[in-house]
Amino acid sequence: MKRHKLLGYYVPAFFEMHIDTENEDMIINQMPIEDATVLFHEYIHFLQDISSYYGLSRIYAYSEYLHKMICEICNMSQAGFQIPMTLLHSNDNVKLNNDLIRLTEGDVGNKATFSITDIKTPEDKLEENVHLQTIPSVMLEFSDDDIATFGAGAISESMAYLLERLCSPNGYKTSPEYPYMAAEKVASFYDEEFAKDKLKILALCDMSLMSSNPGTCFVRVMKSIENEELSFASPEAVYDYFYESKTVKATGEETSLIDAFITLQNTVVQCLKSYLNIEEINKAYYTWIDSITNFVIDWRQNNKYFLLTMARHNELFSNGCFGYCIKKIGTPLMSNNIPGRYFKIPIDEEYTESDMDVEYFKTIYQIEALLSKGKVSCDMYDWCCNSPSSTPNDLCKTSPWLKVSEEELCPYAFLWKHWGLSKYKPYKRLQIR
Repeated sequence: MKRHKLLGYYVPAFFEMHIDTENEDMIINQMPIEDATVLFHEYIHFLQDISSYYGLSRIYAYSEYLHKMICEICNMSQAGFQIPMTLLHSNDNVKLNNDLIRLTEGDVGNKATFSITDIKTPEDKLEENVHLQTIPSVMLEFSDDDIATFGAGAISESMAYLLERLCSPNGYKTSPEYPYMAAEKVASFYDEEFAKDKLKILALCDMSLMSSNPGTCFVRVMKSIENEELSFASPEAVYDYFYESKTVKATGEETSLIDAFITLQNTVVQCLKSYLNIEEINKAYYTWIDSITNFVIDWRQNNKYFLLTMARHNELFSNGCFGYCIKKIGTPLMSNNIPGRYFKIPIDEEYTESDMDVEYFKTIYQIEALLSKGKVSCDMYDWCCNSPSSTPNDLCKTSPWLKVSEEELCPYAFLWKHWGLSKYKPYKRLQIR
């Protein structure tokens, strides 16, 4: 789930990023340019998460999984339940949506260099369900007889690495060609002239992420360019093409890219807000969600070339678009190599670093990992060691859900209780050999 682990990573759907540095304050314009560039790369993943159809689909899939599992637990007659919890196909599509996200993500494993010899578009079979039997994918074949599935993961990394090199030419570090140059090489395979314009590739990456299957979207457009069915005079023309095209909803009705995006975004906002329903403490949390929602809608509706403007400024510390993003929506929760140190830039002057908003997602991620992967220990132990009101102890590593009985509730115990799980206790599924 974590990406770009060479120099840092971002946790999709849970709004957290890590930078491989010991820079104490994480003040962007005071960091070494190399560290700030890595931070910028991970911040682009944050923007992809909240501003793309694929990113929102992933947030929705994780949210629906959590809601479904918690409902199942609360309906159990016994207090104990097995972890990891198995997600089965049902009419609510929760399993199907999670499978689709996994398959369309594709491969993101590092490969130092690669040369594409062929690109195929097979149909991947899905587990039996009443809605879909197969889903198209993109298979890259390499000269060394290796293969990779080209999907949202490689497109996201290619896009972030492109912006790194364009916005911080003196700060980026060379990364493995796959996945960080995958989109450029796929584009070049179909049309070398198109691939010479990095901004066109950037635009196509961004717009491909506005689909539910980014890999097939990217290749469909590149095939059309190769066959002279499509032609783009400028990077802006790539955006115009997608904005003017119609897409088809599951009901068969036509809709625009923006209308489809807004519909999904409204659903995701409700999912995120439903994690926390305590009026006395959720003001900052709800404000953070509303702020990123309004920011993204303004971007996608009123300034569709925003990333092109960002990419055309080649000095990171004075990049107005980067600065504008941070001013309007702050940052995800950030960490570095100093244990227990976490940072964020708040949205505006009304809220400060002491107001809990994005921090809740770190706790949600811990509980999601418990249910989906059977991960028992809580990764917030170092955090709580540096929090004056927290009470870290051995339970954090062995049974963090038992902390609901303590007088001062840590974030994990607080959510466990808030979600009605106080009387329930997980136990590890037996491994049959």
